[in-house]
Amino acid sequence: MNAKFGQLLAGTAACALGLVSGTAYAAEPQLASEAQAVSEPASAPQADEAPAVADIVVTARRRDERLQDVPVSVVAFSGAALERSSVQTIADIRTISPGLTFSSEGGKDNTAVTLRGIGQIPTGEVTPGVVTYFANVPMASLGSNVPTYDIGSIQVLKGPQGTLFGRNTLGGAVLITPQAPKQDFGGYVQGTYGNFDYREVQGALNVPLIPDVLAVRVAGQIRRSDPLIYSINGGAGFNNIHQDSARATIAFTPNDWLENTTVVDYFKAREYGSGYYLLRQNFSFTNLFAPSLGPVAGGIVGGSLDAQAAGYLAQQQQNFYGAFTDSAGSGRANRRAFGISNDTSASFGDFTLRNIFGFRKNRSDQLINTAALGPTTLPGALFGSPVDVPFTVFHAAAFIQRQYLTNEVQFLGNFDKFNFIVGGFYSHDKPDGPSGSTFEAFVTPGTPASVVTANVTNTNYAAFGQITYKLTDSVTVNAGARYSWDRVSACGGAIGTTYASDEACRAIADRGLADGVGVVTNRGSAPSWTFGLDWKATPDLLLYAVTRRGYRGVNINTPLFETPFTTGGTDPACGFGSGQCVDLRPFQKTDKETLTDFEIGQKLNFEVSGATGHLNTAVYYSKYKNALQFLNAQAIVPSTAPDNPTNASFGVNAADLSIFGVELDAAVNLTRDLTFTFNGAYTNIKVDKITLPPVAGISFTENDVNRYSPSVSGTVSVNWTLPFHPADGDLVFNSDLFMTDDFGGQYGEKLPGYKLINMRIDWKNIARSGLDLGFFARNLTKERYFAAPDVLLKSFPVNSVAVGDPRTYGVVARLTF
Repeated sequence: MNAKFGQLLAGTAACALGLVSGTAYAAEPQLASEAQAVSEPASAPQADEAPAVADIVVTARRRDERLQDVPVSVVAFSGAALERSSVQTIADIRTISPGLTFSSEGGKDNTAVTLRGIGQIPTGEVTPGVVTYFANVPMASLGSNVPTYDIGSIQVLKGPQGTLFGRNTLGGAVLITPQAPKQDFGGYVQGTYGNFDYREVQGALNVPLIPDVLAVRVAGQIRRSDPLIYSINGGAGFNNIHQDSARATIAFTPNDWLENTTVVDYFKAREYGSGYYLLRQNFSFTNLFAPSLGPVAGGIVGGSLDAQAAGYLAQQQQNFYGAFTDSAGSGRANRRAFGISNDTSASFGDFTLRNIFGFRKNRSDQLINTAALGPTTLPGALFGSPVDVPFTVFHAAAFIQRQYLTNEVQFLGNFDKFNFIVGGFYSHDKPDGPSGSTFEAFVTPGTPASVVTANVTNTNYAAFGQITYKLTDSVTVNAGARYSWDRVSACGGAIGTTYASDEACRAIADRGLADGVGVVTNRGSAPSWTFGLDWKATPDLLLYAVTRRGYRGVNINTPLFETPFTTGGTDPACGFGSGQCVDLRPFQKTDKETLTDFEIGQKLNFEVSGATGHLNTAVYYSKYKNALQFLNAQAIVPSTAPDNPTNASFGVNAADLSIFGVELDAAVNLTRDLTFTFNGAYTNIKVDKITLPPVAGISFTENDVNRYSPSVSGTVSVNWTLPFHPADGDLVFNSDLFMTDDFGGQYGEKLPGYKLINMRIDWKNIARSGLDLGFFARNLTKERYFAAPDVLLKSFPVNSVAVGDPRTYGVVARLTF
């Protein structure tokens, strides 16, 4: 095991177990930081006592349960905890939930969550390896980085899910629960101002229309910020914030057996694109152009581009928070999302019938300068021109319009020693208008861009169930099963100069021509399951063991590979002049992925000498079969090919992996006013074998396998209510130190680790007026780090990455009424 993690684990365990000394009690401590709490404290402690205890209630098994009684690895955060750690979007929880990463690869809306070594390739409409739920409805990766205003709680469930949840998963699930309406009139309004001219206004209003029957909560947020990344060579910059959000929640409880909750949410962003850091040049451009242009002309072109790239690299190294503007300008990242969900449950004695309906529409329009170079040109003499000719190395754009429909039915029973849940799940997502991607690679003005339509339709059915039976008062067995059926169909290809609708695309495909426009379909089905035992050894100690099967369904690569460019034919444009085209037909469809894990864990509460706390650990081992990897096609398929792969890349079942990990979650309340917490994760990924079929022109070894999760990551937090109370208010200090080793990149290359310090101090309820004032700082020490890859391909001449945010700080005022 990694020595650094072992030292952290041993030190924390020794501290906590030393406090235990064999004495404990059954209730979970209410942490002063609330970093784990999603429920309110039971009672106010005396001034010189440890905090009063309160149960942490989670819904990891689709029922309200104490966290310490749930035999799975789960971490929960209340809305107050998110506020204290200055979490502004779901992506920010990575700094308080070690082992989880949330990155945007290739654009702000290409989001992917990684947990326990399981991630998602940045191509196609594949099911996420870690599924995000909002208001109990599973979301696609597109649009899942939701803002965190007026959130009730966030729960991170680790390991395969499926026998209790609508959507099957491999790595885990993130459950986001918006603040529910209350039966009291009230709300809050909050304003924030910070550096980079950051401005934010948010608020919520809770109105009980009919006491104890009908309540409505309306919330909204507006965020603005100047670009965090400036343009080195002049321009508007990159990575600004311009977002508007709104949400309405209606709770209807006409009697004591029926509950109905409806959530409607809206999000809109009109922002500049991501600005990418020019990391390096891998090889000379001459290597690309000499085969097609000849050694002389190829050397002239390559030498010219090499000189320009070297100049931009020199400038980049002096401007960490800068990026280059070229003909793509500042790019764009325009997104819009609308969603509605309804959760209805009816209880009849020991039984409950529940239905969860969800509908969502997403629209995303993105453009980025993928190569991260400034303006590049070719010598005009090659074209008979007195001036140099503009040249584009690589621009990427995507326009996606989709709608998603899900419905989940559950039937639950609760008895003295036995409870169960059985259910069914249906999911259908389809195009909501023309969609596709556009690539400009190694082209001069006037060269047609590669405009590739991609309209994908996914349908999933599943039946699932799980039982829990008490063998004795302290030993419980849990067993569950699921069977899923998947169908994916897509129509795409180069259809003129714009994207085509699904109907228009299929009409062209019906002609049967070898024009790169066609329909690809794949079907699959598979079981998944869970079986576990847990033992309540003492009222304060839970031991458990569980094994699970996770599953991710079949998929496809688009468009239909049918022209000589993708079927192994010959054409002068292939292979940068070699004339030999690659055969991608073996990669047209992808098979299912499966993951079987074995996990043992313990959850311990303790109380010694006035101090309370908990120590939870989990150890797991997973066998991951048919792991999807992505291969970039930019260097092997001409960008002008009518069946150029969507997003210039394609997925393939390339590897079998073994994943071993250890997770630790500990907290100690030394006094009622002072709490220390530690979360840590160690992940080791071993490649068992490479299963990529041999295809000329493609090389992929075990060194190229993506290892998404960091080897080691951890967060140490302190929450301290200061011992003086100006104007009868509380001064609360919170600080998080987040550390990570190398983490997910591309083609086996990881990005270097880093450390972040975030802090916040709040003056709460000043003069008992409901007014709070706060100051926050993120990345306090100005750590310079890379946050996500853009292009890290050895086969591409230049590589680029996204940099992490610089230090940001600001003041917050909040009035609660």
